Amino acid sequence: MRPIKKWKIKQRDNELVERLSRETGLSEVMVSLLIQKGISTPDEVEKFIRPRVSDLHNPFLFSDMAKAAARIRKALDGGEKILIYGDRDVDGISSVNLAVLYLKSLGADVCWYIPSQEGYGLHDNLIEKYHYSGVKLIITVDCGISAFGEIALAKKLGMDVILTDHHEPPAAMPPAYAIIDPKCPGEGYPFRELAGCGVAFKLLQALAFSYSEYFDKEMVVLDVETTGLSSFTDEIVEIGAVKIKNFVVVDKFSTFVRPSRHIPSDVSDIHGITDEMCAGAPPITEVMSDFLDFLGGSVIVAHNAGFDMSFLHSAAKQTGREINNPVVDTLEISRSLFTAKSHRLSALAEEFGIGQKKFHRAFDDAATTARVFERLVLLQDKRQRHFIENYIYLTALGTVADIVPLVSENRVFVKYGLPALYNSGKPGIRALIEGLGIEKKLFTAKKVSWSVCPMLNAAGRCGNADVAVKLLMTDDAKEAVSLLDEIVSMNGERKKIQKVNIEGFLDATLRQNDVEKDRILVTVVEGLKHGVTGIAASDMVKRFNKPTVLLILEGDEAMGAARSVEGVDIVSFIEGCKDILVKYGGHKAAAGLTVAKKNLDEFRKRIKFIAATRIAGETLSPKISVDEVLNIEDVSVGLIKELEMLEPCGAGNPFPVFVINDVVLRDFSGVGANGTHLKAFFENKTGDISGIGWQMGVLAGDFKRGEKVDVAFQLELNVWQSRESAQMMILDIRRSAARPA
Repeated sequence: MRPIKKWKIKQRDNELVERLSRETGLSEVMVSLLIQKGISTPDEVEKFIRPRVSDLHNPFLFSDMAKAAARIRKALDGGEKILIYGDRDVDGISSVNLAVLYLKSLGADVCWYIPSQEGYGLHDNLIEKYHYSGVKLIITVDCGISAFGEIALAKKLGMDVILTDHHEPPAAMPPAYAIIDPKCPGEGYPFRELAGCGVAFKLLQALAFSYSEYFDKEMVVLDVETTGLSSFTDEIVEIGAVKIKNFVVVDKFSTFVRPSRHIPSDVSDIHGITDEMCAGAPPITEVMSDFLDFLGGSVIVAHNAGFDMSFLHSAAKQTGREINNPVVDTLEISRSLFTAKSHRLSALAEEFGIGQKKFHRAFDDAATTARVFERLVLLQDKRQRHFIENYIYLTALGTVADIVPLVSENRVFVKYGLPALYNSGKPGIRALIEGLGIEKKLFTAKKVSWSVCPMLNAAGRCGNADVAVKLLMTDDAKEAVSLLDEIVSMNGERKKIQKVNIEGFLDATLRQNDVEKDRILVTVVEGLKHGVTGIAASDMVKRFNKPTVLLILEGDEAMGAARSVEGVDIVSFIEGCKDILVKYGGHKAAAGLTVAKKNLDEFRKRIKFIAATRIAGETLSPKISVDEVLNIEDVSVGLIKELEMLEPCGAGNPFPVFVINDVVLRDFSGVGANGTHLKAFFENKTGDISGIGWQMGVLAGDFKRGEKVDVAFQLELNVWQSRESAQMMILDIRRSAARPA
């Protein structure tokens, strides 16, 4: 019997929808969807639908980043041999390509390795092998955070390890030279959900910046507010400054100054500083003494620096000191870089999407100037721009493949990286995309995750990830064709293994679990091949809507994968069993683990107890979250084109789900092998709208032609012989009379 799914329809704020639609010019449907995502102002709408590369966070917000970049520079300058060590999935493959290709472009002596038969992660024998081959620096990508013993061995052998990963860290951190992982305790990086390739990207972005004249220099970004425009007759009433290193604020200075004369009212009207506010402040001689100590030998940065410095020079003389620091003027830089209506600080802040409500106050203006300076340097810095423009395609590929939330930086990576991926001149990528027959207009995150990623993943699943790495890396067209042929063959093998494994795991799951009552499914089998256990686990989750752990027992150990449902952190469950595990790693939705044979019964018992106590029954009830209720007449190619502004869609930014009530089901049939899928046509005044329900062919016997139904669906563009039409991707369908009141 088909499980009844609960439709949870989100509430619509009609007043806000109408207002924001007027203000942005977007349709009410589009605006309603944006509001559901927490976007409620025109500025927020603009930032979401048109993210910028400048929205990427400063890589030096990672606590170990400067140290890591400097260590790689030492290796490059000294000709040290560098090993890039990755993982066999597409995220790991993309990360290895990213690191190897960029380091080679800088002249590095670099090699790479991805474990295949050895299993995930670092291994002692491989550490020793590369030590004897002369490797001095290991950079891990998409792995390593749990490799305490292996990294300790590398350190003992005299090799430094820069660890980049995005998985949850263990209680004891490995003794790496530098650790770059946004999930580490106490890490100040503002975005935790980077894929492994995203973390590697940040490391290499920092490396690109390490060639800048500003790298690792302390700089003081300042602003002053005064009683007038003349440094000879007027006085400073406020000084604000931030000390930055690699654009990260490391110290602050802010104070009012007590002037000797009255602050003119017209000046107070501009900056808001009054005599009363300065009455208890120290005099300029005392302030300047403290400020000059704060300044030290740092480079000075200011907007319209001539004005600020004239007042500061005058004030410094009153203390018997001079300011001889080098000065950078962001006003001059902005004028040299681009023509704008205005180069005022407020205009530049708006241009760069830097939010600041209050201007003409010293500290706020100094902080804004620092952020404007960072953007201007990015525009100036050819190395950083070259890196971002030429390597973001690999980051987009790995980000889509790893199913991380497509928000914040991940949204920028995919928004700009997918077009670069499609237009790549790399022969292997061209051969892959052309072989899959993907049209440019359909090259979305969803299409990549369903077509490109499984093909590349096949190599790793069949124990030969090297082939996929080489396919993405090669510059030889003939080699690309040969490598792609290998991958196509491995993908065929992967499909066969997948079919056998899913059938084997399904049979064992039904025997070893109570699929009705258990809140987590744990299945152990023997005799199946590794490589597709994660896919099989995802299949079980779809079938039973429960978190699932699948293990293949070989000898004294069982190794496998776990997949979860929304709202259940599978890694936290596994951590509750860590004392009886050989190893594990992953994130909330997916994990890998190895369990000793002797501990399997205890593992099964313990994790089922954890699930029983932590998972509410409601969590496992099948449901559909509906974003918007439409009329059948709303479904059009025009709406789909507008919805493209929501791209990239995927995890964290899901495809919108719609419902139409009381629509006439004009025709339907089972299609595909054995009528596996449901093809339906819904009556519309301008012509029927088609819909397809994957794996829903069994429903063809439940309905009658001409009856009214409610349908939950997503929308996609259907292209056939260059003709475009709207198609509904059916998620659920039921008789209108069955709709709850």
